[in-house]
Amino acid sequence: MEIRRLPQNLINQIAAGEVVERPSSALKELIENSLDANATQIDIIIENGGKNLISVSDNGIGIQKDQIPLAIERHATSKLPDNTLNKIEYLGFRGEALPSIAAVSELNLQSKYIDSNQAWSLDVFAGDFKEVYPSSLETGTKVSIKKLFFATPARLKFLKSSQVEKSYCHQIILKMALVNPIVGFSFKADGRELLSIKPENELDALYLNRIRNLMGTSFADEAIKIENLKQITDTKFLKIQGLIGLPTLNKSNYNQQHLFINGRSIQDRNLSGAIRSAYRDTLPKGRFPVFCLFIDVPTDFIDVNVHPGKTEVRFQDSALVRSLLVGSISQELNSNFFQTSNEISKKTIERFTMNERLNNSKFSNLNNNEYEKQSFFNNIDVQPFKKALKQDDCDNYTIQTIENESFPLGAALGQFNKNYIISQNSNGIVIIDQHAAHERLTLEKMKLARQNKSIDRQILLLPEVINLEPVPLEIIKENIELLADIGFEIEPFGEGAIVVREIPALLGDTDIKQIIIDLGDDLSETGLPSSYLAKSDLILGNIACHRSVRSGRNLNQLEMNQLLREMEKTPNSGQCNHGRPTSISLSLKDIERLFNRT
Repeated sequence: MEIRRLPQNLINQIAAGEVVERPSSALKELIENSLDANATQIDIIIENGGKNLISVSDNGIGIQKDQIPLAIERHATSKLPDNTLNKIEYLGFRGEALPSIAAVSELNLQSKYIDSNQAWSLDVFAGDFKEVYPSSLETGTKVSIKKLFFATPARLKFLKSSQVEKSYCHQIILKMALVNPIVGFSFKADGRELLSIKPENELDALYLNRIRNLMGTSFADEAIKIENLKQITDTKFLKIQGLIGLPTLNKSNYNQQHLFINGRSIQDRNLSGAIRSAYRDTLPKGRFPVFCLFIDVPTDFIDVNVHPGKTEVRFQDSALVRSLLVGSISQELNSNFFQTSNEISKKTIERFTMNERLNNSKFSNLNNNEYEKQSFFNNIDVQPFKKALKQDDCDNYTIQTIENESFPLGAALGQFNKNYIISQNSNGIVIIDQHAAHERLTLEKMKLARQNKSIDRQILLLPEVINLEPVPLEIIKENIELLADIGFEIEPFGEGAIVVREIPALLGDTDIKQIIIDLGDDLSETGLPSSYLAKSDLILGNIACHRSVRSGRNLNQLEMNQLLREMEKTPNSGQCNHGRPTSISLSLKDIERLFNRT
């Protein structure tokens, strides 16, 4: 078989398979070109999810007339002035995007160079073009792509629905807008305006204002600010800044995770995994943290030429970046350990008001007798809780309550349903799940003891022989050394059994047999993570759950306040070991909303 050179047009179509995966990929390349041209306003229009039309207009510096044909030639670019890949200062640099897009679509490029009085236009049909001709464009550059992938029907056939492709385009625009706060963006899809945002002008809060406008006020106001700097050499620094969500503000997917490196939106599994590991056991299984982080590194410290779509990078020292990232997030999470997201209380209030409207609508059609039958207070058996106090005790209680209200979690007022502590602070009311809270406190104590290698052990007078099912038995046997590190001395004991000789002293008089059986069952169902520390944390979390204050136990005033004070100084106490919130806050304003007083 004869070896021959492929036609240039076919080469471009092949390249388009890598560079332009879908309409959003083409849109990303066009927006990057606009940003590289120093545009401060970018206007985007798409139709049919970008399959019929993608139009991007900007007010950048434009392209000179004689260079317009070069713009659609393969590997022609203005972004590598030194002809080197060592220090890439622009978002684009390959010179592949426009020729690849033009090879599989109908493309029109109009541009007016900043120092020129005349705009010029070029039409490209599946890679073929003729002469440049005059255009009426007033400023910058406008690129219109019609019938994307008409020249490669196979690719067109495998695109998603128009609605899905539109959502991909929307996501790309949001990411570009987040990392470029000094640029205004407008976005219209099928004639409907989906985004219109002006350039931010507050220099001290550029990113914060843009995040608030695009990711929502609730996230911006409740998120934890990250800002850290690491010196690499005498003159070069690695900088991390942005916002991370509280662990209780988590999502079912990673759509609300935004990571930018030197102004690029990056999809890096190692870095995303590092960020998630910083949250460790504060997230429920299968849930993802919310964050918007910007990393700036010296250009010679990073290689962006590793992926056609420029969505991956390589670092000169990736361990340094991961370490700084995890360390920065862990430090801030530990500094905000007892906070939980107000999203939970907001959803509760929404349900409250919705039920109220439904009930009002329902009861408006009932007569008085029917209303009495369905009245809440006629169908619930509630006895008031009374406690006699001497005058001196009452005075002391009042003084202690006032003092405790100055603490973040406030002063305990009482216990509801033998599981929830209701407290009052200077802002409103806090409801605490006593079991979830104590579960976290116990886990953190055990983790600290493990870290300091100071786990106290308790020798059992009568060793506990425990029979287990085959799978749990095998898991326990495989992790005997790990269990030894956290205070257990366990040995195989005949067929289908183990014997426990020592336990962590912190467990006290707990039912050891039940703990081991439940531990084996839980690990059989969920499996163990790969890292040693994650395995240890998972096992400690299961054990702490059994050692905690159980639901249904009565606590006195002193015990309740001691639990609150302990939460305020314990890392990660805003979430239980399974990632659920340990407390919910209702501000005075929230409570007044429930009664329509605002």
